[in-house]
Amino acid sequence: MKAISIQSDSEAISIHYSTKDPYRIYGILHFIQKYGIKFANKRESIINVVYGVSTEDINGFNIQIVENEMQNDVSGYLIIEEEIGGGKIPLFEKPAQLKEKGKILVMYTDEDNKYPCVTLKNNTIFMGFDIFNEVGHILTGYLERFWNPKSENSNKKQLAKIPVIDYYEKILFDCLILASERLNIQLEYKPFWPDGKKFAVCLTHDVDRVKKTYQYITHTIRNLKKGQIGLMLVQLFFLLRRENPYWNFDKIMEIEKKYNVKSTFFFLNEQRKTRLFSPSEWKLYWGRYDIKDPDIVKIIRKLDTEGWEIGIHGSYCSYNDLKLLEEEKKILEGILGKKVHGISQHYCNLENPKTWEYHEKLGLVYDSSIGFVTDIGFRWGTCYPFYPFNPVNGKIIPVWELPIIIMDNACPYKNWRDIMDIINIVERLNGLLLLRWHQAIFNEHEFPRRSKIYEKIIEVCKEKNAWITNAYNLAEWLNAREKMS
Repeated sequence: MKAISIQSDSEAISIHYSTKDPYRIYGILHFIQKYGIKFANKRESIINVVYGVSTEDINGFNIQIVENEMQNDVSGYLIIEEEIGGGKIPLFEKPAQLKEKGKILVMYTDEDNKYPCVTLKNNTIFMGFDIFNEVGHILTGYLERFWNPKSENSNKKQLAKIPVIDYYEKILFDCLILASERLNIQLEYKPFWPDGKKFAVCLTHDVDRVKKTYQYITHTIRNLKKGQIGLMLVQLFFLLRRENPYWNFDKIMEIEKKYNVKSTFFFLNEQRKTRLFSPSEWKLYWGRYDIKDPDIVKIIRKLDTEGWEIGIHGSYCSYNDLKLLEEEKKILEGILGKKVHGISQHYCNLENPKTWEYHEKLGLVYDSSIGFVTDIGFRWGTCYPFYPFNPVNGKIIPVWELPIIIMDNACPYKNWRDIMDIINIVERLNGLLLLRWHQAIFNEHEFPRRSKIYEKIIEVCKEKNAWITNAYNLAEWLNAREKMS
């Protein structure tokens, strides 16, 4: 049996386990890292988290967690009592029916059953679901099965709006808080964000196209089919005036200066040769720009000089091609004259865990490629940065994954209440709200509401006293937090 002790002043909180399962171990380590609880080796402590082992020889206030197996779908829901946060959260296992009576902290319910799932009795909290197994699997892509376009799962829409990992881990953390308060000891953990900020906002932009070309035709046809005559006339207006409605860098800089914030721009370098007989790929080639074009070089250097971050927007195939990705990184670094720290893969392409391992080999500090393209929410069940994991070799990959929470493409189909619900969830869970807005859509004539929504989100989060920053500053904070005592 292994024991990890988490120090709290002269006191200690230990986690005891015997599992060798890589997913469960990853879940344990993620919880410790996320909450930043200092740990040292100690056999027994005042508070003990006991996972899948006997408690006969472990004295103190024990939080006893069962080992259990996940199912292929949502099995039911956790109903959390207000004392530890409240909420109704999907669960992917049938939790144990607790025999021990006591104060109910969490109930489990499904179509056929309702019974206590987390209870408090004397100096023991019993947890009937396997939090570490759930976290370990979900953070290695378990939820992807639900996002398959062919999936007709009825839970899909609800799951997208609930960061299940963060709720599971908050249950355990709140149990630790409850135990420490009962014993009148101080539970020490690292701050989530600098200066006591409750949550963070990361501003990012993908630069896919910098000039409108074939879109004059495709957008006109689309507007005609939808009967949007006004938008169709806008296309003609820009074409006749020879204006470039996609070159909105200065507009973005003005908006962000207004709120005293700065963002990250990911520039694309799509070099793949055109394949005329593959119509599905034409969108990758038409209207693409040359990253070495003098105007592009000039704006990249201007943004960098004035304090905005420049990152790589990996080309369509770079997620699966180390040499191609290395070339794109070198070209961008040559333009900047300094190192590039992060990446966003085009179309959110990702091969788990190979893409992250490529990023690590190239010395990238962070990736931001996980997210919905046409929806908002929590694709991998979390609104907090994490280190990816390779369950085959048991290796944690030291490249921060910064999940995308709201992308501009989804905003025309969501009302403001949907967006505020997401913001409030992230705030409640001390998470990260990462925005991904393409620079081309900062043209309200063709893309009504989108730039206004971007600005309104910043305004609301400013009022909520969020930390608003770019991707590299965020990753630097996370690395500094890792070293924090």
